[in-house]
Amino acid sequence: MIKPLKKLTHLKKEFAQTMVEFALVFPIVLLITYGIIEVGRMVFIYAGVTSSAREGARFGAAAGGTVDNSITPKFAQCANIRDAVRQTAFLINIPDADIQIWYDRGPGSSIVANNCPPPYSFGQYPIKNGDRIIVHVTAHYAPVISLLGFNGFDITKENARTILTKININP
Repeated sequence: MIKPLKKLTHLKKEFAQTMVEFALVFPIVLLITYGIIEVGRMVFIYAGVTSSAREGARFGAAAGGTVDNSITPKFAQCANIRDAVRQTAFLINIPDADIQIWYDRGPGSSIVANNCPPPYSFGQYPIKNGDRIIVHVTAHYAPVISLLGFNGFDITKENARTILTKININP
């Protein structure tokens, strides 16, 4: 009869040891899981900002028919460019102030117009065939739980596309 009683006390000691090990390891496992989730969120926001800047520049550089059936070329349809940026980054809040649009003549050249829409005077825009539209998008990444006073940072991407306003095709 004494032998079964010894087995029972031995099981209680192992159960208590398991509880202590679990209490020591569980916070580390939670921290690693939280880190994996936060890195995933950061990569998601980075990919969203990158693709939204690309899509905004692609929309503004496109030739062809206009979205609103007006004579305004696509590079001057700022609201539609901003909508293209926001629709691509569908789970990321990007306000108008964080979407900047400007135009230049190419890498390292001067800026033609530093705001959207470009100035329109004497029936024409200063944008010519071969100029570029640049779309600059910024989003803020903030962790769900701020650890050690880390409040996040801005993720910024910029994309430029060549504008083709008129293409002459000779047969």
